[in-house]
Amino acid sequence: MQRYFQVSCQALMISAFAALALTGRLDAPAIVIFTTALSVSVYRTLKGLPEPLSPRGAFILSCAYVVFFLFDMMMLSASFIPASIHLVLFLQAAKLYQKKTDRDYLYLIVLSFLQILAASSLTIDISFVAMLFLFLVALTSTLMSFDMYRSERNHTATPQHIVAPLGGMSLWAAVWIVLIGVVLFLVIPRVGTGYFTRATTQSLLISGFTDSVQLGEIGQVKLSSAVVMHAQQISGLPFAVLKWRGVALDRFDGHNWSRTDRKRRLLQPSLEGEFWLRPIEHQDDVAHYELLLEPLATNALFGPYQVRSVSGRLQAVEYDSDDSIYLRVPSARRTQYQVLSEIPKYKVEKKQSDRSGEEPIPASISSRYLQLPRDLDPRIAELARNITSRGTLTFEKASLVEAYLKRNYKYTLDLSWAPGPQPVTTFLLAAKTGHCEYFASAMAILLRAAGIPTRLINGFLMGEYNPVGGDYIVREYDAHSWVEVYVPGRGWTEFDPTPPDPNHREMTLALQLSHYIDAIELFWNSYVIVYDTGSQLQLFRSAQERLQSVQSAVRTQAEKWVTQGQMFSERAANKLSDLIETRWLWLVVTILGAGGLSVKYRHRLKMQLEIWRVRHGRGIIHKDLVEELFYRATQLAEGRSPKRRPAQTWREWIFGLPDPVRRSTLTKALAVFEKSKYGRQPASTTDFAVLEETIRELKNLRPFPSSAGRGMLPV
Repeated sequence: MQRYFQVSCQALMISAFAALALTGRLDAPAIVIFTTALSVSVYRTLKGLPEPLSPRGAFILSCAYVVFFLFDMMMLSASFIPASIHLVLFLQAAKLYQKKTDRDYLYLIVLSFLQILAASSLTIDISFVAMLFLFLVALTSTLMSFDMYRSERNHTATPQHIVAPLGGMSLWAAVWIVLIGVVLFLVIPRVGTGYFTRATTQSLLISGFTDSVQLGEIGQVKLSSAVVMHAQQISGLPFAVLKWRGVALDRFDGHNWSRTDRKRRLLQPSLEGEFWLRPIEHQDDVAHYELLLEPLATNALFGPYQVRSVSGRLQAVEYDSDDSIYLRVPSARRTQYQVLSEIPKYKVEKKQSDRSGEEPIPASISSRYLQLPRDLDPRIAELARNITSRGTLTFEKASLVEAYLKRNYKYTLDLSWAPGPQPVTTFLLAAKTGHCEYFASAMAILLRAAGIPTRLINGFLMGEYNPVGGDYIVREYDAHSWVEVYVPGRGWTEFDPTPPDPNHREMTLALQLSHYIDAIELFWNSYVIVYDTGSQLQLFRSAQERLQSVQSAVRTQAEKWVTQGQMFSERAANKLSDLIETRWLWLVVTILGAGGLSVKYRHRLKMQLEIWRVRHGRGIIHKDLVEELFYRATQLAEGRSPKRRPAQTWREWIFGLPDPVRRSTLTKALAVFEKSKYGRQPASTTDFAVLEETIRELKNLRPFPSSAGRGMLPV
């Protein structure tokens, strides 16, 4: 038991340290030093080597480290929390190498718990869940074996058959602890935004979503596969060409896109906590999405164009003149919010153009969205006229430019050409290969050269659908640029001139596994990290709706079964009336009678089968079989001797039998019975033979009249 306890304690410390190391906040020297110390300690424990440090030596080292702790806090780590973690690790290492008492083991357990506590405040990653479960298993095993280890020193050694199932018991205990903890976590009323939402996370340094963007920044973002956000559709019709709109830019100097109007206006929340940009005009075109946005180095919020309202755990929401929405400051934690967007049908059915004429373009639009670089190559304007010459209306001209770029240019992230002083001109007239930024910028410049107001949009493609979690996974390589064209009578309309990426991801086993992992992470983020009062109420409402649905289904199925039962009863009654008139009735009666007898005497039949199996060396002589044979023997004796009174034990009754032969015969069976029932010793084949021999002898004895009515016993 001592060795088992020591190994459990080592496993406890390993799981706690692993949880702390996986946070990514522990420095490399601390990881290497403590891992080495822990590994050597485990090796010495398994080999049974004595601890090299005395308690006094460990105490002196701990006191000396306090001075180093101050130096660490002020100079090395320059922070209280990392220095405190180093202190905990050193104290645990010192305890590992000293001769330990019961109190020292308790210190090690407490120090491991402090490491788990520190890990919970340093990370919100799902890997912490796995480490926490392993910690709970090891903690349960350590505490149970610690108590048994202390008892063992004061008593005899613990039997091996008790030590063996201790690991399984610890595992099941940890499972029940987790299940009960999950239930309590879900049902205890939330009083705020939750502890985990305050955990610090490292923001993704993503570019392309500010008021000024250099041409090529989105292309750099597309080289990363880091997850940016998850999106789930709550209601509304699905839209296959949906994009997550971020920022709109209107000024281009040849190398940079920027915003001329950088003023933002604060949205006031409604009583329901919703931030409305404008009312919904057509309810049939509304899509409702919930997004979980990773911490980004931008305060832009994303949603399908045209966003009508935003809601969620948002302190302050702003918007600009291009209907882009922002947080007041970038969030250092995951942001969960919902968007209501009105997606007009003409955005999907672009082939339908209105030929009834166009309204004049407002001056506020033309003065801002027709700007061109001063040194623009005149060949660009000529190319724009050639492309749009076959179109009459704005929508037709924009569609012609979009189709021209998709048909004559190729998509690539590997730019083998030098952008030069005029990157868009080089792309259009020479290179004819590039990524989405060049396609969108080229379309914007061509349309502006043709007198059509256009603005550049930076955002994300819809992402990869995860059928396991039912969400869209949006990664950095889904970053995208497109344009919005002002169409008179319709407003700003989306166009995307970028051809499809030829490097399409195929469904592989690794991708399928990543879907399951992502679904687990989404559940962890939605129901643990950002779980608050709103999430709890939504969970309760969903549970209530699900319960009502189950009740309705059960009620419908019960009514169906009742109807089927009535029909079956009627058919059975008809069959029975026909059966009575036939000879098969007697066969049915015979079968039912045999079945009834077998049910009535099933115990005796079962015991008879067990006796037969033991006689042929195939069965086990268990306690129930011993009791059955003993009771059969006593029944044979009771029929020929005074009956046992309720207050008598079997031993008292047998020793009080008047016939010495019966008394002697039953005494041997009594010894086997008491050994099996009270001594908890398994019966042997010899014991089985004694019981059978007792029954045979009692059957062969002649009845002897009792003193009650058939004379006196002979002397």
